Amino acid sequence: MDTETIGRITTKQFMAVLLLIAVVEVLAPKIPGPGLLQTGAARMVEILLVLVWFWLSDAAKGLAAIGLDRERLAHGVKKGLLWSAGCGVASGVAGGVLLLFGINPLDLLGGRMPEKFSDIVLYYLIGGIIAPVAEEMVFRGVIYGYFRHQIGKLAGRWAVPAAIVLTTGLFAAAHQTGGIPIPQTAGGIVFCIAYEIEKSLVTPMMIHSAGNLALFTLAFF
Repeated sequence: MDTETIGRITTKQFMAVLLLIAVVEVLAPKIPGPGLLQTGAARMVEILLVLVWFWLSDAAKGLAAIGLDRERLAHGVKKGLLWSAGCGVASGVAGGVLLLFGINPLDLLGGRMPEKFSDIVLYYLIGGIIAPVAEEMVFRGVIYGYFRHQIGKLAGRWAVPAAIVLTTGLFAAAHQTGGIPIPQTAGGIVFCIAYEIEKSLVTPMMIHSAGNLALFTLAFF
């Protein structure tokens, strides 16, 4: 596979996907059920829309344009496991350093887990698996890929760092709930770098999912 196919997203494709996502987000609150189920349903629809759009809109590049070429899926899984393990170790070391300075790293994470068992299961399923897949498709697969390709036409070697900054800024803003979104900012940078290096969207999907699942588990302590 020509890895340079990744990110070759036209402005028409980019705007169409953003419009579809915006429509889903507007309609999501109208879905019957609690907010968690609304979020899960919205993310699943977004996954389907992105997959179908790129599958049908460009037969030449197809899903490879968003880093989902099947020839690199196994590579993405393998590297995703390695990156997830490495990020886990790095996070553990960083947490230990913060403790040495009298800072509890758990205080920086925020968020509370639901109390009912059924809600906890849904939280892990939606927040730990479905949402990371959807968000990686949109933020890294579409937005980062588009910025990287378009900026590359104008700024050459500055395309990657510029795309990382812009994409991570949007990613952090989308998760803003008050205060500085430190985990989202750090994660956004790592996800972009992993995607850039491995040329497979599966890698940041796995890192993102593993990170969320770890954060949810730590929230119990």
